[in-house]
Amino acid sequence: MPVDCQADRYREMEIQTASPVELVALLYDAAIASLQKARAHLASRNIEKRTRCLNEASAILTELQANLDFEQGSDIAISLDRLYGYMKGRILQANLLQDAAPLTEVVNLLDDLRAAWVEVAQKLAQPGLQPATEIQPPSSPVTLPVAASSRKLSPLAGINVTG
Repeated sequence: MPVDCQADRYREMEIQTASPVELVALLYDAAIASLQKARAHLASRNIEKRTRCLNEASAILTELQANLDFEQGSDIAISLDRLYGYMKGRILQANLLQDAAPLTEVVNLLDDLRAAWVEVAQKLAQPGLQPATEIQPPSSPVTLPVAASSRKLSPLAGINVTG
């Protein structure tokens, strides 16, 4: 069996067995990978591939944003909503201006968020820990002046985290 097929199967199993918190980290991984590819395509002036990668990263951020729980997450959900909106704006700006700097900024923000969610996942894996009372999702590292929305939750269906 080719190595790529084995890697795909491993990734598929990882996704199917991931907790919701681990799935968020996997989505961050996919968005980061798309943005890194987009930077490479920007440098090589491949507009079609750059745009495809930026659209994929934006779609992942949109799904993460659409699945925020504003009732249980309150201030954290509002901050994440603002941050996701900000990041999508920076991706659009990078595409329009053909500038890699906003993409680097978004990758750095996603790296920070990913690290926080991985830490939460590790704490949740500890025996006897009560997630609702002892662990809170990470808060946004940036507060931005963007109005939060109050959307209905939607499933994460349709997002390809296998890269």
